[in-house]
Amino acid sequence: MYIHNCPECGKQYSTQEKVNRVKCPYCGAETNVSYSEQQQDRWQDSYRQQQAGAYIDSVFNNGPSGKSRGIAGLLAILMGWCGLHYFYINKTNAGILFLLIAILSCGIFSTITFIVSVIQGVLFFTSTQEEFESRWVNSPSNIPLF
Repeated sequence: MYIHNCPECGKQYSTQEKVNRVKCPYCGAETNVSYSEQQQDRWQDSYRQQQAGAYIDSVFNNGPSGKSRGIAGLLAILMGWCGLHYFYINKTNAGILFLLIAILSCGIFSTITFIVSVIQGVLFFTSTQEEFESRWVNSPSNIPLF
């Protein structure tokens, strides 16, 4: 990927291949491109670092499994008493267990599932995406608690 700055409108855009003449997708200005390989490598490295930083720092970005630890954490804190966060991370056995406890106990044992799910929600928010994926999403356990 080659990153260019338009001299007319000042916006940044990229091309897949190294070309001598580029057309700005924003303003349509055509310019001749002259840049050094070292300068281009710096631009590409900074672009990759920005993209990687945005992924790592944001709790609501999806991980490799397509599951967001931020959404799982919100579901655990707000609706965890009925196991909704387990359904989200594809642990249906645990979700059904929490749901049955909530329904069959008429709320008596729902306090226990609520406390457990709030703790899990906090752990979802404070863990890294890799920890979240390995501990809860890809865990061989049908009912991962902590």
